[in-house]
Parts: sequence; C-alpha cells; structure tokens
Amino acid sequence: MKKLILLIFIFFSCTRDDSRAGDNMYNTKKYEDAIALYSDGLKLNPNDIQSLYRRGRSYEELKLYDMAVNDFKKILDIDKKNVNALLSLSINSIRNKNYLDAESYSKKAIKINPDLDQAYLLLGRSLQYQGLFPDAMKSFKTSVSLNSDNSDSYYYMGLIYLKLDDSRNACKNFTTSASLENSKAINLIKKYCQ
Repeated sequence: MKKLILLIFIFFSCTRDDSRAGDNMYNTKKYEDAIALYSDGLKLNPNDIQSLYRRGRSYEELKLYDMAVNDFKKILDIDKKNVNALLSLSINSIRNKNYLDAESYSKKAIKINPDLDQAYLLLGRSLQYQGLFPDAMKSFKTSVSLNSDNSDSYYYMGLIYLKLDDSRNACKNFTTSASLENSKAINLIKKYCQ
C-alpha cells in the first residue's frame, strides 16, 4: 500500500513539475520547449486539462493551429463544459473563416457562463462575418455591458457602422476603442475620422 501511495505521489509530482516548467517556458516565449515539457507531463497524465490547454496555446503561438485545435478538442472530450477550449476553438474557427462553427462554440460558452464578455465578442465577430449585422451589434453591446474596457467590441461595432455608412457612430466607437489603446482603431481614426 505504501508503494502505491508513493507511486501516485511521484506520478502527480512529475506531472505538476513538467506543467510548471512548461508554464515557465511559455511565459518566456520558449514555446517549443513548453510543448516538449507539456507533452512529457501528458504522457504520465493524458487527461491533464491544464497541460493540454497550455500546450494548445503554445501551438497557437507557433502558428501550428491544427495541433492546437486537436488539443482543444481533446479537452472537450474530457470536459464538455470547458469554456477556455470552446473560446479557443471559436477563435480558430474565425481564423479559418468557418463562421458557423465559431458561432456554435461561442454560444456553447455563453450557455455555460453568460457573463463572458469574450464569448459575446467572438459571437459578434462570427455573426458580423456572416453579414448578420443587427445580431452582431447586439452581441458586441452585450460584451461591452459585461466589460466596458473590451476595446475590440468597440472596434468591431465601429466596423459595422462604417459598413452601414454611419461614419459618426463608427468614429465614436473607434475613438472609444482607441482610448483603450487599440492600435487598429487608432489607424482607422486617422483614415476615416479626421
């Protein structure tokens, strides 16, 4: 019995050590090293959601998006209600111009936690790219109501207003976004609002 307890302790210690070391590598932008360490830990504990997620984020930083998506989907196989994996899959779906999947992942995240401003932002973006501007605006406004410092929501609302030839409201949203240090909004103000 003592040997079994010792083995379990060693098993979890090694997994946590690899994860912590992987986190250190990730934080210093040594993503390949982080991936190796997370992978070592996952050999011992393949259902370690934290290591899977962080390895997926490391893959994203290296633009290895398919591998990142595989990790995020593995997380959902383990925990269907993992909001971080859902949001990451939504982002990747937008990147791949698969807006219906992005919408679906965002809605699942909102159903689990209706207070996630990022989920509404991603839902708004997926709806915007589908040309569903009123629904997208509603999502962006919900995002802002949950987090008034979400500069991207203002930015994307500005883009919709610009598309609808409402430069006054576009510039108003770009200005708010720029005040929150959104460089894309700053560039659009120079182009459309002077």
